Amino acid sequence: MKTFFLFAAKALGFFFFRLYFRLQVLGRENFPKKGVFIIAANHSSFLDPPLVGYICPRRLGYFARASLFRNPVFAAILRLLGAFPAGREIGVVSLRYAYKRVISGEPLLIFPEGTRSRDGRLAQAMPGVGFLALNTGAPVIPVFIDGAYRAFPPKARFIKPTKIKIFVGNPIKFSGKDYHSVGQRIIDLIGALAPRNYSGKHGRT
Repeated sequence: MKTFFLFAAKALGFFFFRLYFRLQVLGRENFPKKGVFIIAANHSSFLDPPLVGYICPRRLGYFARASLFRNPVFAAILRLLGAFPAGREIGVVSLRYAYKRVISGEPLLIFPEGTRSRDGRLAQAMPGVGFLALNTGAPVIPVFIDGAYRAFPPKARFIKPTKIKIFVGNPIKFSGKDYHSVGQRIIDLIGALAPRNYSGKHGRT
C-alpha cells in the first residue's frame, strides 16, 4: 500500500510540478541512494513538503501539522506518505518519534525554521534540527526551494503557475553539543544555496 501511494504521488507530482511550475532541480545527485539522511529545507509554502518528496528518490518521513490528522481518512493517507503529526502541544513527542525513525534507517525531511515563513525570508533555526543531526549522526542535506513562496504564500487562496527551482546541497555531518549553533549553521547552508536574486535575510525582520 505504501508503495502504491508513493508511486501515485510521484506520478501526480510529475504532471503538477513539471508542467505547472516548470520545476528545475539542481544537485539531485546529492541524494544518497542508500543509507539514512536528513533533508533540511527552507519553508515558505504548503507546497514545500510535496515538492521535496517528489524530487527525492527515497520515501521520506516528515512532520505535518497536527490538525491535518483530525480527518481519519486524510490522516491514513498522510501516514502512508510518511507524515506524522507535529505541533507545539506534541513537540517533544514528535521529535522523539522523528529520532526513532531516523535511527531505524528512514530518511527524514525537516524544516529548521519550525513553521512557514510569512515573508519568504529565512528565519532562525529551532533547536530540533540540531538535536536530530547531533544525536542520530545522520548527514544533513541542505535544500533551498526558490519560487514556492511566490506560487503559494501563506494566506493565499490560489496557486500561481510560477517557475520553481530547487537547489540540493552536499550531505554534511555535524558534531558537538550545541543544538542551536548547529541549527543555525544548517540555516546558513540553506541560505548559501539561494540564487543571487534572492532577497531574503538570515534571522527575523
